[in-house]
Amino acid sequence: MAGGRGTRFWPLSRTDRPKQLLALASGKSLLRDTFERVEPLVGADRILVVTSGSLADATRNELPELSPEHIITEPRGRNTAPCAVLGMGLAGRLDSAAPVALLPADHFIPDDDAFRTQLSDAFALAAVTETVVTLGIPPTRPETGYGYLETAGPEDSRSSNRGLAFHEKPDPATAEEYVRSGNHFWNSGIFIWNPTRFVAASTLHLPEVVDLMTGPVQSFGTNAFMPALEDAYRDCPSDSIDFAIMEKLTDFLVLPATFRWSDLGSWDAWGELAPSLPGDNRGRGDLLAVESRDNILLATDRLVALVGVRDLIVVDTPDALLVCSKAEAQKIKQIISRLEDQGRSDLL
Repeated sequence: MAGGRGTRFWPLSRTDRPKQLLALASGKSLLRDTFERVEPLVGADRILVVTSGSLADATRNELPELSPEHIITEPRGRNTAPCAVLGMGLAGRLDSAAPVALLPADHFIPDDDAFRTQLSDAFALAAVTETVVTLGIPPTRPETGYGYLETAGPEDSRSSNRGLAFHEKPDPATAEEYVRSGNHFWNSGIFIWNPTRFVAASTLHLPEVVDLMTGPVQSFGTNAFMPALEDAYRDCPSDSIDFAIMEKLTDFLVLPATFRWSDLGSWDAWGELAPSLPGDNRGRGDLLAVESRDNILLATDRLVALVGVRDLIVVDTPDALLVCSKAEAQKIKQIISRLEDQGRSDLL
């Protein structure tokens, strides 16, 4: 799933080069990292990328190994639920019986071998049981920016756990309770579906979307595919896979992740992974820090001097400068709304 805009990474992330196409975690784009993480396990011929129409060329340049018809371009953004229904349907055209992993294209997972081992385990579980398997991240702090998975517990870290419920982002007190309980995990957003179970769940909870995507799925690989896709997305409602299906499930499996993970959801999350800079700051750039610490910096073209400040995010690009409190990092997406209202498409 590679169609997001990455609005919380403005001003670096833009419409024509969003987060998943940026080299935020390594020397390669997040999309390229994701592809290289799964390709050794399944092969390029079993990877489908669903992205936005404006990113078609950039996505093909990042993934030249993929057949052009395996890069599917949505005519317009409709959130992750239509993307999931479409992607699962197209995967069924490649192999109707095989389990399918729905993977975000913009996460940071440096432990490739451990990830592939657990993804293989999840495939094996979903192949023999009509279920969905998700990779749960053991929480290291009472994080309020992630959704949580509640499991039956107690846990054996080497085996799957019976999932009870998906919970949206909690308030601080609830997050602390989740961490203390020992039977909650961060929701990684990685779902491995038994195809029969997905058909049943999507037909129950997203019947309109399933009906609309029938035409594109049936015409995949023909000249009728793109016109059918355009027709489907014109009338398709917008919804997320989490709200539409996952939060309604009461029976699923959770594999506790043994790999490092970050959803890189905002600049403060990137700062946790970024290199150290002078004065107990983090990021990339030429920094002069005077009595300034715990700041995050990204700057490429000039010196940035910080004097007497802390807990700031500073991102300097050729046409825009962001200065933001770390505590307000989740609000950066509001800048996009303001720029849209002002018709500032040059900065989007």
